[in-house]
Amino acid sequence: MSSRSAVREPVTASPSLVQRLGQALREAGVVYCQWKGHFRQHRWASGEGDIDLLVDPASAPAFTAVLGQLGFHPALAPAEEQIPGVESWFGYDPRLARLLHVHAHYRLVVGRAWATHVRLPIEHPLLATAVERAPFPTPTPTFELIVFVIRTLLGRSLRQELGPGTAWLDGIQDQLRYLVDRADLPTIHQLLERHLSCVEPALFDACLSSLRPRSSPWRRVLLRHHLARRLRAFSRRPLLSETIRRLTRRLVTLDGRWAGPARGKRLARGGTTIALLGGDGSGKSTCTAELYRWLAPYFDTMTGHLGRPPRSLLTLAVGGLLKVRNVLWTRSGRGPGSPSRDDPDGDSGVFPGYVALLRHVCTARDRYQLYVQARRFAAAGGVALTERYPVAQNRPLVGPCIHALLAAAPNQRLVTLLRAAEEWYYRQILPPDQVIVLRVDPEVAVRRKTTEPPDYVRRRARVIWDVDWSATSAHVVDAGRPLAEVVAELKTLVWSAL
Repeated sequence: MSSRSAVREPVTASPSLVQRLGQALREAGVVYCQWKGHFRQHRWASGEGDIDLLVDPASAPAFTAVLGQLGFHPALAPAEEQIPGVESWFGYDPRLARLLHVHAHYRLVVGRAWATHVRLPIEHPLLATAVERAPFPTPTPTFELIVFVIRTLLGRSLRQELGPGTAWLDGIQDQLRYLVDRADLPTIHQLLERHLSCVEPALFDACLSSLRPRSSPWRRVLLRHHLARRLRAFSRRPLLSETIRRLTRRLVTLDGRWAGPARGKRLARGGTTIALLGGDGSGKSTCTAELYRWLAPYFDTMTGHLGRPPRSLLTLAVGGLLKVRNVLWTRSGRGPGSPSRDDPDGDSGVFPGYVALLRHVCTARDRYQLYVQARRFAAAGGVALTERYPVAQNRPLVGPCIHALLAAAPNQRLVTLLRAAEEWYYRQILPPDQVIVLRVDPEVAVRRKTTEPPDYVRRRARVIWDVDWSATSAHVVDAGRPLAEVVAELKTLVWSAL
């Protein structure tokens, strides 16, 4: 073997999603820059913070095309948190625990979304003088200092300014010193007079001075008022309806969060219903919980177990009546045997009784109502993660039951009506938007699911294992692998479905 063939080429790591985004935007000729946040690259590069990009509106088509090609998805914030001219895009990098959040600003807007916010009409000169850096271009220190001072003052409320502690003021000193050392004050004055003449140089200097350590919070409050008045022609107050909606949320939950499904952004292209199918021991519940923890911080996300839906009052009443019937029958020696997991009514081989049949109808109704909730949630732009979704391939696990009991049932009209009612509910449950099958060998399922009888687990696992899923549109995942590998593949599949 020659010495040349023995030489190995150096292995280079593939670029991250952030690096690929910067390169793709540069190749597409998009006019943009990262107008804030690049001082803390370690945060947003790992998904912990937002990537705030200012984009020339003329470059918007090319910008959104690049994001789409890289797998980013647009999302809408709740109405009270939306800012005109600002879009949210999320991207998935398998190497990161979090999603990448790109804030696309077509207008340079500063201030809080739910309060009065202000547009700074200096987008064109700021973009025209942006400096090429990796991974994104950035403003010159002079322009960046102007924006930094204005957005810092306008971004704080009276309650925040007069509250205890100055940790926020100490936290900005490194960035402030970095910009001040590289900016030129006379040049700042010239830029203000040319592009933002409503902010006098003297006012800007006073605002800059108020951000120094040990400065008076009352002075900052007064300067913030003056600055807001100078920029009132570019300000936008939230609508009364938005303020009422936000206050209502805070009053209802006391901490500003809903008690129900996670309230985040909605998918701009519409939500989706995803069904995770699998037998016992396949890890459905664990994987669903992992996917929920991954998505819920960003999007409206809910989970639903259609095998065990929330019980309605009618179901609870019928279930209570069924228990009373079983107790009375057992004491009298006339009734069926003890209930079991395979035969919950203890009715094997005998007619289960009208109450038991009605309970099956109630269960079908509860599943249908949870299905409706998940579908409506997805229609509003949310992500609905469901387990035990009734599809044709898993009907033995979650599907109509009365027809299997009719061999021992009397031929009566009431029995026929109950069977028809149960089957009607299941016919209304249409297939989900995406089906993911967690397929695991029945023997592996038995070793995992030690809380149930082995034959019971094996029989239910075979329901999924024996299906030829190649004839369906379902995505089949080998759930016999380590959990981390399974979850990583699930994230890729779910992200492609959003």
